[in-house]
Amino acid sequence: MTPPAFASGALAWWSALYSDHHAVSVTIRFFHLAGLLVGGGTALVADRHLLAAVRGDTALRQSALALVGSSHRVVVPALALMAVTGMLMAAADLETFLNSRLFWIKMVIVALLLSNGGLLVLTERALARDSGPRGWMQVRIVSAASLVLWLSALLAGTWLTVAA
Repeated sequence: MTPPAFASGALAWWSALYSDHHAVSVTIRFFHLAGLLVGGGTALVADRHLLAAVRGDTALRQSALALVGSSHRVVVPALALMAVTGMLMAAADLETFLNSRLFWIKMVIVALLLSNGGLLVLTERALARDSGPRGWMQVRIVSAASLVLWLSALLAGTWLTVAA
């Protein structure tokens, strides 16, 4: 798979800048990893609190829901930063990444992570209205999936840096 012809000039310029200037590539990778550390770390802490709250009392559950609600202000911008820096890294060697099965596996994991995050928001809002046992069972599933997906994205990204 090759990039579209209209974009080849801009891609060639970016690829040369990225590969010829370590300060540029290191800065982009730093911000990508910083987004992962801050956003993923915040999400993992929130997920851990939600999983603990499943078996807890009402006060613990309300506290966990409040923590998750506030975590979105950190996780969403971190995801946006990761998306922008990820696109910049991929654009630096687009042909390699477009043809990489591992890259597409990571993109599927990221899509599942975003979908799961949306489901978590919907579940959180439903629990604010009715905090019955069915809703908390869904929280348990969504939070566990979030933990697995964040770590899977990290693993795929780590393998991708070695394989690219």
